[in-house]
Amino acid sequence: MLTLALWGAITLAIVATVAAITKASLEADEENSHLAESVGFFRMTVTGIFGVVIGQALSPLPISWWVQSLIAVTLMALLLLGSQVLSSRLGHRHLGSWLKRVTSPFVRSINLLFTPLSLPKSEEPEDFEKELLDSVEEFGETIVREIMVPRVDMATISADANLTEAMTVFLARGYSRLPVVGKKIDDVRGVLYIKDVAKLLHEQPQQMNSTRAGDVARAAEFIPESKPVDDLLRDMQLNSTHIAIIVDEYGGVAGLATMEDVIEEIVGEISDEYDRDAPDISEQPDGSYLLTARFSLFDLGELFELELEDEDVDTIGGLLTKQLGHLPARGEQATVSGLVLVAEAVEARRKRLITVRVSKDSNLTDALSAFEPEGK
Repeated sequence: MLTLALWGAITLAIVATVAAITKASLEADEENSHLAESVGFFRMTVTGIFGVVIGQALSPLPISWWVQSLIAVTLMALLLLGSQVLSSRLGHRHLGSWLKRVTSPFVRSINLLFTPLSLPKSEEPEDFEKELLDSVEEFGETIVREIMVPRVDMATISADANLTEAMTVFLARGYSRLPVVGKKIDDVRGVLYIKDVAKLLHEQPQQMNSTRAGDVARAAEFIPESKPVDDLLRDMQLNSTHIAIIVDEYGGVAGLATMEDVIEEIVGEISDEYDRDAPDISEQPDGSYLLTARFSLFDLGELFELELEDEDVDTIGGLLTKQLGHLPARGEQATVSGLVLVAEAVEARRKRLITVRVSKDSNLTDALSAFEPEGK
């Protein structure tokens, strides 16, 4: 009887060890990792039975019950410790993969048995949900200047233009609202809505040429560029407006922000049939990146895993201009925090930088390579 009990205990110990190695192999497999918990339940059950069998095997011996219990508990602890050590060393190797493949039908069977006993799992958010949560957390720390359309990119209509000309601009640019300006862009008279123009075109088309944009423009909402974006969203909701004119500390027009710009700060880029197909970022064959001059420094830092901050500018174009001290000419470059910034395209007529090529300089590449694990 004693011999039978000992052989049974040895068999249970082997089964528990195999279960531990299989569990480790399953945990390393993302596709089947959900089965690991059931194998763990099975392993603990077998280990418990092993302790009972050892206790029964020792019962005929002339020793005290507490000594028998101590021996059984000690052997169980040794089995747990030994199987855990073996699983950590063999679970990721060929033996672990082979055991996972061979025991797959049995593992799926015990998973059906032990799943009702397992604790409910909290669902992991999807990648998109994680990005959305991160965007919401950063939303309150973003100011309007970081999301606005700069004044050089603003589409406007003169206050003296008639509504036929205004409708032409609406259709050409694909916007539903246009700032109405006087002789200069800092003189914003209001905002013209396409639905107001379309209403007049439908009801009184003969007045389209005689009516000026300034006559039907609605009052504009002026917001300082330092205002937090979440406050801007709240103001837009309260005032039922979808566009705001952004002014700098001197009262000049710095740009404009729309409800779409605010929402895109949370959910990412929203494209429609009027948006241009040109991407903000394009990876080049030589490993460099071609970016629009409006590409933010924060996003650039995330792209190259660097901390890039500047109190004066928010975009890569602004950073290059600041480093050079003048509007960059095509081909001019500067090195900032280990990144080489090269002016790729410049629109001379409007005196503005269009695209910038960014690459790592040799010192940064060597520094990053030094921290990479061997074999990569």
